[in-house]
Amino acid sequence: MSDSKQPEGFIPGGLVIDHLCGTLEGALTIAGEVENVELQAGHLCVTETGVMKDGQVEADSIVIDGSVSGVTFTTPRLSAGAGARISDCVIEMGSPTGCAIHEDACFEGDVRISVSRKGGAGGSASGSGSSRTNSTSSGTPQANIPAGDDEPDLHWPAQTPDISEADQDADIPLGG
Repeated sequence: MSDSKQPEGFIPGGLVIDHLCGTLEGALTIAGEVENVELQAGHLCVTETGVMKDGQVEADSIVIDGSVSGVTFTTPRLSAGAGARISDCVIEMGSPTGCAIHEDACFEGDVRISVSRKGGAGGSASGSGSSRTNSTSSGTPQANIPAGDDEPDLHWPAQTPDISEADQDADIPLGG
């Protein structure tokens, strides 16, 4: 049996885990249900039967073929397959070229995909990057906003319209 390559971590279908917290250098495959997750892994795969709810995941690559909701993903590579159901999630990517979304993948609710430019002369990010605010001596939280380069992004319009007071939601077809 040592000849067959098994994933380093596997949560089988039918198993429900209420709180998953830890670091795994290798791969984790989820075919069951996981709630309240705080995980760092080399590779994460949520299979067609897998369900992940609420939490934060940081991984080198993430493949979603199942259902995820309320999770913040931080990864340079994300793939959403045909059976993916992603709702109310935040996906933080290091590059816009690391994302593959199948035309039959379903996005519901408030899903945000952001690309951050890391590196350069400003130093490196540390750990999980989950601390995003600082408190001043008066106790008022203030956001830490990393300074970026001064070159404009050619793919971003020079002037973005203000949509903060939109009267209705937009219908955006996502394929098919």
